[in-house]
Amino acid sequence: MTARTPHLVSLTGTGAQLFTWVYFGATAALALWSLPDSTRPAVVFVVLGLYAAVCVAMGLDKGEQLRLPGAVVVVVVAPASVLLVAWQLVPGGYTAWYVGAATAMLFFLNLRGRIILAWVGCALFVGMLLWWGATTPVGIADAAFTATRQSGIVAVGTLTALALQRTSGRIRELVAEASVRGAAEAAGLAVADERTRRLAELRNSVVPLLQRIASGAPISAEDRSTFAVAEADLRDSLRARGLRVPAIMDAARAARLRGVDVVLLDDSAGELGHEDIHEFATMVAEALTGATDGRVTARLLPPGRPVLGTLVADGSTYRQEELLRRG
Repeated sequence: MTARTPHLVSLTGTGAQLFTWVYFGATAALALWSLPDSTRPAVVFVVLGLYAAVCVAMGLDKGEQLRLPGAVVVVVVAPASVLLVAWQLVPGGYTAWYVGAATAMLFFLNLRGRIILAWVGCALFVGMLLWWGATTPVGIADAAFTATRQSGIVAVGTLTALALQRTSGRIRELVAEASVRGAAEAAGLAVADERTRRLAELRNSVVPLLQRIASGAPISAEDRSTFAVAEADLRDSLRARGLRVPAIMDAARAARLRGVDVVLLDDSAGELGHEDIHEFATMVAEALTGATDGRVTARLLPPGRPVLGTLVADGSTYRQEELLRRG
């Protein structure tokens, strides 16, 4: 039984990408709304292009953890947006659209498993905000207040990411435990089925003979021959499981009743396909049917050898054959 590991939230699926682009659309709308307050409008379009590049990079990377090149892009773009835009806009109102956009990028960088890099980007981002506040009429106090609020959002992203990682890890543990239990149950059922099948075979072949012996009736030569065949058949069930197909079993039983010594051996470790067994069984059954005396030995060889099985019929006529493995 194969278990599939579930994911709590798909951060790379269609829904996540749609949300990312909707957020980008809202950011672009605010940026264009504040465009008249910019002394260099071209810079606004450059920064929006960088944000779009980040959205594309995150969307194309389908791994649970964002690859390093994409993460570095986010770390660079977040503080760079402040450097490029902050000094070009009139403070207040929606002119701070780039601050929320940069914070959102760092928030998603956390969720994509790059927590340390997210905080490196946050430190650079906060440094740019403080520099902006210290060198403009905004003042360092207001800039620090803005930086504190944005850092809090990044911190929420970190806590969310850690909670998701912990929960996802616990789910994987539970799935692994369920897989182990399922495999053990399947193995137990297989053993029980095999035991039931073998008991049924014994009831059909051995129990009637034992009842006959227990009845106290005289044992004839024909009875002794039947007992010997039954004993050989039981021995085959232990030593030649892979050769217990109807064609071989019927031919072997008939040959033993004719006085032929039949030896069946299976050393294949159960790794043979149906076609291989069918071809070898046809060859063995043909030899057993044609044998009138002597011994017929059929053996499936261990894995890793070029020969799949050997057949030796040593009686009035001698016959030796090998069946090569396929491929």
